[in-house]
Amino acid sequence: MSVHTTGELALLGKEQLAGWLLSSTADYVNDLEAGGLSRAAAENKANESSRREFPGGVPAAGQHVYAITVAGEQVGVIWLSAGPADDPTNWWILDVVVFEQFRGRGHGRLAMQLAETEAARHGAAKLTLNVFARNATARALYASLAYAPTKIVMEKHLPAPAN
Repeated sequence: MSVHTTGELALLGKEQLAGWLLSSTADYVNDLEAGGLSRAAAENKANESSRREFPGGVPAAGQHVYAITVAGEQVGVIWLSAGPADDPTNWWILDVVVFEQFRGRGHGRLAMQLAETEAARHGAAKLTLNVFARNATARALYASLAYAPTKIVMEKHLPAPAN
């Protein structure tokens, strides 16, 4: 396992962005479905989000999608979103992906640190993210970087009523 301490973020080009948007939307559908939505509802929600945040496949104002590079090689992608009008200093990390062949080498931690620096450079005072409960690896990483839970959603599936 090698851990790199330096890397950089660079905005994705048009072709890279198109490919990432397809895979990110598909991953989001799967996560939403695993989180309890029907497949149709998950697809609807993910596609609506993509159309709103990337109209015509182009990032809307405040959407920043970066290649994560280490030693000149792209190891993943991270999506930062500028804070909303009512809380402009609260930026969001909406997606972070370290490509499978680069996992386990500290690139996720590096990506988060680079994102923190980049968001602060743009005026962010806080970074917020959502993580699905089933993603124990990501939850452990975020906790190790001092991200703290601010709300927890819990659910229980009920049996069908007897007729």
